[in-house]
Amino acid sequence: MFGRRVYEESKAKEKLNEDGAYFELGCAYENGINGLPQDDTKAFDLFNQAAKLGSCKAHRKLADAYYHGRGVEQDVEKTLHHWKLAAIGGHEIARYNLGTMEEDISKAVKHFTIAARSGFDESLKAVGDGYKNGFVTKDEYASTLQAYQVSVAEMKSAQRTEAAAIEATW
Repeated sequence: MFGRRVYEESKAKEKLNEDGAYFELGCAYENGINGLPQDDTKAFDLFNQAAKLGSCKAHRKLADAYYHGRGVEQDVEKTLHHWKLAAIGGHEIARYNLGTMEEDISKAVKHFTIAARSGFDESLKAVGDGYKNGFVTKDEYASTLQAYQVSVAEMKSAQRTEAAAIEATW
């Protein structure tokens, strides 16, 4: 089994030779799937490699590892660092997470607004709460809602609808 695992790893790296190969392999170790053992430390190392190659998804996984202490010791500064890099790369969940950690309300609203405009539901709810509580103007909420709707419409596909229906049964 060990030989097969090494072979699969090398084939994945050869096939893509980019951040996606390291990221997918890290996910397999993180979840203990595809014949690989669950190993947070190995997953962390692979996510780190993918992040060095530019993967914003890998930065988000590293942030989550530091936040929850999976494969590494918990570290708030490193969590924020990796969430920021993931957010810069366009990862809306990382952007939302930055908003939840932000102490300055106006900065938090900016994070939520950016993520909502990308189509992230939780961020739209946060912007709506900001509007209800007087931190977001009616015009800001309306333009964010409009951008959110455009983004969601652009992402619609038959495959996504089918996947959502399957996921709802889990």
